[in-house]
Amino acid sequence: MLRKYIWMVALGLLSGSLAWADGVQKLGFIDTGRVYQESKQAQSIQMNLDKEFAAQQKRLQDMQKQGLALKNALESGKIPEAQREAKVRQMLQMDQRYKQQALQLAEEYNLRRNEEFASLQQNANKVIVNLAKKDGYDLIIQDAVFVNSKYDVTDQVIKALNEQR
Repeated sequence: MLRKYIWMVALGLLSGSLAWADGVQKLGFIDTGRVYQESKQAQSIQMNLDKEFAAQQKRLQDMQKQGLALKNALESGKIPEAQREAKVRQMLQMDQRYKQQALQLAEEYNLRRNEEFASLQQNANKVIVNLAKKDGYDLIIQDAVFVNSKYDVTDQVIKALNEQR
């Protein structure tokens, strides 16, 4: 009796999902990663972020060079024994300050990047909805493990985004 019930439930679920699939006539897929890399808006966002954080990145690189120079001097034995302990402390402090500032920069950068890409996502969603309505799509999926390339409409979305600018 239990087996019969399980079979009936499974059959019902299968027929329900098949009926839903039959209702989908036109299917599309969007590769969000490509939209975030290839659209002019995404490239502009990336360039602006690079400019905005260039000075902080340069300071970090300079700190790293100073720390490596001090480390190399300590390892080569060029620093007199009397100054060695102070220089080791200085190197450790520099390393700690570097890690702290690198973490802070990464957090600030990610926050700004997320803010900027949120507007791109909103624009992309509008473009996708317009594309779906205009071309009669029943379902458009973003980011999947595998999709047949015949369903990929990413190029159309990128083109539409680029035309907005």
